[in-house]
Formats: sequence, structure tokens, C-alpha cells
Amino acid sequence: METIKEVTAQLLGSKQMEAIVPGAVLRDPRARLKRYLLLKYLQVLVLPLGNELLVTLGALASLYTAMLLRSPRVSHKASTVLLGQLAWADSLVVAHWGLGVLGWTLEERVALAKLGSGLLSSNQHASLLFLSCLSLEALLVTWRPVESRRLRTVRSARLASTLVWAAVIAELLVLQASVHGQDLHPHGPLLGLMLRGCLLIAPFLHAFSLCLSGVLWLANAWVYYTVFYHTPQRRKSCFH
Repeated sequence: METIKEVTAQLLGSKQMEAIVPGAVLRDPRARLKRYLLLKYLQVLVLPLGNELLVTLGALASLYTAMLLRSPRVSHKASTVLLGQLAWADSLVVAHWGLGVLGWTLEERVALAKLGSGLLSSNQHASLLFLSCLSLEALLVTWRPVESRRLRTVRSARLASTLVWAAVIAELLVLQASVHGQDLHPHGPLLGLMLRGCLLIAPFLHAFSLCLSGVLWLANAWVYYTVFYHTPQRRKSCFH
């Protein structure tokens, strides 16, 4: 297995580490992308959830990363697509902040507060799912680099990103419909049927989401420890 520098260099398209030139790595945007990836591992897996300061720092780091990904020095590959989507997941945090300044009546503020809480939960779930996709690619690069070449493509990364966003948005809509279901008065049998369906499946969806989050947390923690943190030195793969 590669060390953390080797694995992240392969994931983000970096060439050989520019250690022979003092300060070269710090000027390389890919080096900062590697640090952002490790920051997200720590934020999602280790640091406490819901802390406003940590959420704000993570969102600012994601904004900076989104700008870095536009650099021509960053190769366009599956891992950078997933990393970009991981950064865009913090746009849900920005939406949460925007809701905080809306609402004139108490009922509106309560409803928007519930929606804002749902957006923060969706941000956590999206971040964990995109981090899981990056962890899977790290495992494939480390253990099956040649065999997984056809799987680790930009097209596959875009498809995975679409599925993640579809799942996150669907969960948000279903849970929000169940939360506000008592206050909604849908017009027409179809909307009423959809609302009753949301109320019915919301508890099962919530339980499934908690179980899946727990499994993915353990899997990502294992990948971080095994691949990115505690790995013996090995000759770099010739795949890249």
C-alpha cells in the first residue's frame, strides 16, 4: 500500500511530489486539494456535528476548493469530479444560512428552522456519500489499479454524483413532507396520496438513513486509517 502522499497524489492526478523544490508543493493547487480531502475526513468522521464554527470553516474551505478545481493545473478525472461535488455539498449550508434571514411571522420562522435543520442533515449525508465514493476509489487505486481503470472514469463519477444528489434531495423532500404533513392541505387526490405515502415511509427512511450512515462512517474511518494514515511504504504503482 502507498503512503498518504502517494495515494492522494494518484487520486488527484498529481505527478511525483515536488519535494526537491522548497515550497513547490505549497504552490501546487493539487497539494491543497489533498489537504482539503483530509480536512473533510476529519470534519465528517471525527469532529462534532452541528458546530456552527466548524460548519462555517468547512463551507469556506469548500468554496476555496471549488475555485481551486477550476485551475488548469488540476487534471480532470473521476476523483476531482467527486471532490468538486463534495465541495458543492456545502452549498446546502449556504442555503441554511439564507433561510435564517427569512420569515416574518413566528410560524414562518419555525417552518424555515425545520427546513434549515433538514438542509444541514442533507449536507452531512451528501458529504458522507461523496466521501464514501472517494474512499472507494482510493481502495481501487491502492488494491486494483489496472483492473478498475474502466470503472474509475469521469462518466462513472458523474453518474455516481447524480445518484447521490437524487437520493439526498429525495430524502429531504420526503422527510420535510412528513414534518409539515399536518399543516399541508393538498388539493387533488394525487397530491394527497403522495403526502400520505411520505408520512408512511418517513420513519423507515429515517431508520435506514441512520443505519446506512453508521455503516458508511465505519467504512470511511477504516479507509482513512488503512489507506490514508497507517500504511507501510511500498513502491509506487506504475498505473499512473
